[in-house]
Amino acid sequence: MADSVVQLTTADVAKLQMVSQETFKDTFGAYNTDDDMDWYLNNQLSIQRLEEQLQTENSFFYFLEKNHQVVGYLKLNINDAQSEDQGKDALEVERIYVRPDYKRLGYGRQLMDYAVTRAYQLDKKFVWLGVWEYNHAAQKFYAALGFSEFGDHLFTLGGARQRDVLMKKELRARV
Repeated sequence: MADSVVQLTTADVAKLQMVSQETFKDTFGAYNTDDDMDWYLNNQLSIQRLEEQLQTENSFFYFLEKNHQVVGYLKLNINDAQSEDQGKDALEVERIYVRPDYKRLGYGRQLMDYAVTRAYQLDKKFVWLGVWEYNHAAQKFYAALGFSEFGDHLFTLGGARQRDVLMKKELRARV
């Protein structure tokens, strides 16, 4: 397993951009046009946009590291930083990505376990996320971790409008 989870600051923006662009393209590049992918990488994952997100109150980025190498990353949102308002009892996993060389080695589960731990620490009642409707492997992964579908929303990637399935996991009260 990975050695550490490190919360990011604006000093990490260049590394965050590199990992974000690599993992997004690896995950969705084959399913989208080059123009749409380039638009997303150059706009939504630009240095300026990521710096803004890193400075957003109630948004938190983390790297998962093994031997000082980034294996994946996570973006969590609470309260008014959520991409869709799910209320004060919610923690959103807006992004969870594992780098290509580290997939299927348990790091995604480790990232999600960390997100759930943060939700408990922040006294949240549930964790939610959006997952592309055609990413069946991810949907199965989240379902195996106790997430269930509760809605959907549209996600714009360049000129393409895509549907995300919304899934959530209710957290048990700690005794």
